[in-house]
Amino acid sequence: MKRITLISTFSLLWLICLLIVIFPGRGCRECFSPPVMAVKFFLCGLLIIISTIYFTKEFQKFEKIIFDIESLPLLETDEAVDGVPFVGEGIVEPEGEEILRSPYTKTPCVYFHSIKEKYVKEGKNEYWKIVENLVHFIPFYIKDERGKLKIDLTNLDKDFSGYEIPSKKEDVPNPKNSEIDCEPLLIHQPWHPEDEKWFFFFFPEEKYRISEFVLRPGTKVFVHGMVSRKNGQLVLCEAENHPLVISKKNRDQYVRDFYRGSNLTYMSHFFLAIGFTFTLLSINYFLKINPTKLLISLFLGNSIILGTSLFSLYNRIITLKHRALNALSNIDVELKRRDDLISNIIEAVKSYIKHESELQKIVAEGRAKLVFSKDLKEERKPVIGALVATIERYPNLKASENFQKLMRILIDTEERIAYSREFYNRTTRKYNTVIKQIPFLFISLLLKLKEMDFVSIARGEAIKPEVSI
Repeated sequence: MKRITLISTFSLLWLICLLIVIFPGRGCRECFSPPVMAVKFFLCGLLIIISTIYFTKEFQKFEKIIFDIESLPLLETDEAVDGVPFVGEGIVEPEGEEILRSPYTKTPCVYFHSIKEKYVKEGKNEYWKIVENLVHFIPFYIKDERGKLKIDLTNLDKDFSGYEIPSKKEDVPNPKNSEIDCEPLLIHQPWHPEDEKWFFFFFPEEKYRISEFVLRPGTKVFVHGMVSRKNGQLVLCEAENHPLVISKKNRDQYVRDFYRGSNLTYMSHFFLAIGFTFTLLSINYFLKINPTKLLISLFLGNSIILGTSLFSLYNRIITLKHRALNALSNIDVELKRRDDLISNIIEAVKSYIKHESELQKIVAEGRAKLVFSKDLKEERKPVIGALVATIERYPNLKASENFQKLMRILIDTEERIAYSREFYNRTTRKYNTVIKQIPFLFISLLLKLKEMDFVSIARGEAIKPEVSI
C-alpha cells in the first residue's frame, strides 16, 4: 500500500513544477520567453490540480483499510475463523524441514527476491537493465504460544525491494495492496561472473550489480489478512478489502506510518487553489481577459474551492464520528459475546458443583465490574481470579477440556473488550480534538457539534457514553 504524506506530496509536486519551469528544451532559444513560460505555468497548475485530487483520493482509500486494521483486536492464531479478517503477531516458521537458500548470500529463508542487473550503453543512453528477477517462497506459518496459522503469498504485490514481483497465477483472484516486509541483504552490490573473477580488476568486459531481499525463519512479524479454508486448513491470504500484510513492525508502528499523511486531507484545497490560480493566470496571458472579469473569475473559482473545502472538512468530522460510533458498537458485540460465554461456563460448572451460590455471586459482580473498567487487568483479578479459585476446588471440572476452552475464550473476550474500549476512547479523542481545531472549529460551532463522551466507570457501575447522532 502507498505511504502518502503531506511532505512527500508537496515535495514531488514542486520538484516536477521546478523541472518544467527551468528545464530548457534541446536547442531552445526562447524557452524562457513569456508565451513559453505561460504554457509552463499552465501545465504546472494543471499538474497540481490533478495530482492533488489523485493523492488525496488514494490516501482516503488506504486510510479506510488502515482504520479497519486498527479497529481489529490482536488475536491468537487459534482464534482464526474462516471468512473473518485476522490481525495478529507471531514468529515465521517453515511448514516442514524444507528451507530455501537465497541465490547470492545463501541465507536460509522462506521467501527471497533476487535481482541481477547489467549496465547497458545504447548510443548516448546508459542504464541498468534487469537480466534476472527471481522470486521464490515455500509454505510457512505464523506461530505464537497458542498455535500457528498458514500464510498464502500467492499473487503478492510488493516486498519493498523496489522491483516488480514477477510470479503471478492468472487462475487465482488477485486483489491489490498485499505486501511483505523483507530484509535487504544486498542492494546494488557489484557482481562479476565466475569466469571473470580473476581479471575484473584489470579489464572487466561487463558490469553487473545484484540485490537480494529475504524473509528469514524466526522473524517476529505482524500480519493481517482474510482467513479462508483451503484443503481443509485455515490459511491467511489477501481479499478485496483486506490485503495480506506481513510486517516486521508491530501493528501500532505500521498504522502510525499511514496516518502521517492525514494533513494532506486538510491541505489539499490549498493546493487546488494554487493550481487554479496558476492555470487561470496562464490562460489570461493568451486570452487577455478584462482585469475586472479576471478578478471576479479568481474570486469565484477560489470561493468554490473554499466551499468544497467546507464540505470536505464536514465530511471529515462525520467520518471520525461514525468511526467512533462503530468502535462503540464493537464494545456491545464483545459484551454480548461475553455474556453468552458466562452462561455457558455456568452450565458447565453446574454439572460439577451442587451449591453454586458463591459462583453466581462472583458472576453477578463480574458483569458489573468488567463492562467498562479503566484498567481491565486490575479489575479482572478479583473477579475472574475468584472464579478460578472456586474452580481449583473441583479438579474434575478444572481438567475438563470443554471447560478449559470456555475459560480461554472468556479470557480472550476480556482482552477484546479492553481493546475495543481503548480503541473507542482513542477514536473519540481524535474526534474531540479535531472539532476544537481551526478550521474544523468553525464548522463544529456552526452545526453545534458536541464532544463525545469517553467510556468510563463510576462507583463500580458501567457507564456507557450518551451519543447524539
